Amino acid sequence: MIRAWHADGNAAREVAPEEAVRLAVSGPGAVWIDLDCVEPEVALELLRPLQFHPLALEDMVTQINRPKVDDYGEYLYLAVHTARWDDDEPTLREIDMLIGRRMLVSYHDGASRATTAMHEVLPRRPELLSRGPTQLVHLMLDVLVDNYFPIMERIAGEIDSLEEEIFRPAARGVHQRILRLKRGMSGVRRIIGPQRDTILALTRDEFGAIPAEMRPYLRDVYDRLARVGDLLESFRDESATLLELQVAMTSNRLNEVIKTLTVIATIMFPLSVVTSYYGMNFDFIEYRWKYSWVYIMGLLAATAGATWWYLRRNRWL
Repeated sequence: MIRAWHADGNAAREVAPEEAVRLAVSGPGAVWIDLDCVEPEVALELLRPLQFHPLALEDMVTQINRPKVDDYGEYLYLAVHTARWDDDEPTLREIDMLIGRRMLVSYHDGASRATTAMHEVLPRRPELLSRGPTQLVHLMLDVLVDNYFPIMERIAGEIDSLEEEIFRPAARGVHQRILRLKRGMSGVRRIIGPQRDTILALTRDEFGAIPAEMRPYLRDVYDRLARVGDLLESFRDESATLLELQVAMTSNRLNEVIKTLTVIATIMFPLSVVTSYYGMNFDFIEYRWKYSWVYIMGLLAATAGATWWYLRRNRWL
């Protein structure tokens, strides 16, 4: 699906993609062309009149899986990623953008909350595009970074849940949950680091396509993304601690089981000696006594009690 917007003055209207390309070439106003799940051949044919560099177009239609920014003089190529957290795993989606002074081209596979929000807000705030596409880019990056914070809350809640689960006697599957959480955080961290550097590059004065008045707003986006990166580093340390604690708790529970079994075996060993002694086929005086079973049972109970007392006295129980 291709959606195109044109903003001129105080109004923004949705136009046909071909008209948006024509307006981007000859003006007036500014245009935004959003390519969602469009075949690369169709996208390249539509954008041919804009004379973008072949490498920029190739990067745009290819999933490079790494945020970056490239300067082509009159325009920038920018790749960023959105993220969602589903079933202890992140779902990452790449958004590629070509940013000029009067045009913005975005390319992505599947609907994104950042681009969807822009389509919703643009009719109410046409100045986001009419004053230059960098304002629209800033708002898109702002929404993109905002969507990372619910993921951080989800991870923090999962870590708290795992901390409580570890100390429960009947905890099951905690080890697998911790490993899934670590893998999910690693996937997000691989994106956050380069993306933070990419947005930091936009805040410098090395790109002519980014007006000076937009740099403070982009620095604010960078600061919040840096906070997300710091939270991920903290969560990584906590998850590693959780894994070590879970292994220690499992070892401790195993030691308790072995201790219990050892105590039972230790108590039963003297009883086995007594029963073996009286179980041999000999004629003992105790066998001819009417209440011999009372004697034998009392002897067994006294032996077990003496063994238990000895273990308690040495604080082995």
